[in-house]
Amino acid sequence: MLQIIIYAVAIIVILLLTIIVSSVKSKNKKLNKTSEVIYELLPHLDCGECGREQCIIFAEDLYKGKTSPGQCPFLNGKNYLRIRQILKKERRVHFDNVAFVRCKGGVDCNNKYNYIGDNTCSSMNLVHDGNKHCPFACLGCGDCVNACKYGAISISKKGCAIVDKEKCVGCGECVFACPNHLIELIPSSKFVEVVCKNSSNDSVVTRNCKVACTHCEACVVACPEGAITMVGGLPKIDSTKCTKCGKCVAACPEHVISRI
Repeated sequence: MLQIIIYAVAIIVILLLTIIVSSVKSKNKKLNKTSEVIYELLPHLDCGECGREQCIIFAEDLYKGKTSPGQCPFLNGKNYLRIRQILKKERRVHFDNVAFVRCKGGVDCNNKYNYIGDNTCSSMNLVHDGNKHCPFACLGCGDCVNACKYGAISISKKGCAIVDKEKCVGCGECVFACPNHLIELIPSSKFVEVVCKNSSNDSVVTRNCKVACTHCEACVVACPEGAITMVGGLPKIDSTKCTKCGKCVAACPEHVISRI
C-alpha cells in the first residue's frame, strides 16, 4: 500500500514539474508584436484542443499562417473576428472552406400548412417533413443560426438561411444543425454553385417553388467546358473545369445556379 502511495506521489510531482517547466517556457517564449496581440485575444487555457500544447504556440502558428482561429473551440466570436481581421491585414491566413446553404426558397416556396409549435427546424421537420411543399426546403427557424458561434449565419427577409463568407470559419456546426441537410462546406474559391437540393421529379415541388431545380439541363448544355453534369437528378459543377464564364448562371431559367 505504501509503495502505491509513493508511486502516486511521484507521478503527481512529475506532472507538476512538467506544468511548471511548460509554463516557464511559455513565459520565456518571444513573440513578435502581431503574435502578442493575437495571443492576448486567445482564452489562455492551454487545453490542446487546437492541436498545440499552449495558446502561445497557437498564436505563433496563426501568425505564420499554419492554422486558422476556428481551430480553437473556446474562442469567442468577437475575438475570432478581431484575430481574423489581423490575419487578413497581414495576409497570413486563407480560409479554405465556407458553409453554403443549398436553398433560397423561403417565401418563394409555398407552405402546405400553418405550423404552430416549437420554433425550431428540428421540431417542425417532425411534422410531415416540415411545412414547405418541397421536402428539401429551408424551414427558416434558425437552428443553424443558433449553432453558429461566430454570427456567420442569419435568416434573410425571404425566410431562408444565408451565410456571411467573411465571418464563416468553416467549423461545420451549422452542417450538423440542419435537419434537412441543406448546409455543406464548400471551397471558398468556388465561383458558382447549385442552390437547390430538389432531386425529386415530383411536379408538386416545382409547382410550389419558384426557385426549384426542374432538371431541365439547360446549364449542362450552356457550359462550354463540360464542367456540369447531372448527378442524382441535380447539376454538379466540376470546379477544376469551370472557367467562371457565368454562362450556366444566365442559362438557368429558375436561377438555381448562382454566383457565390
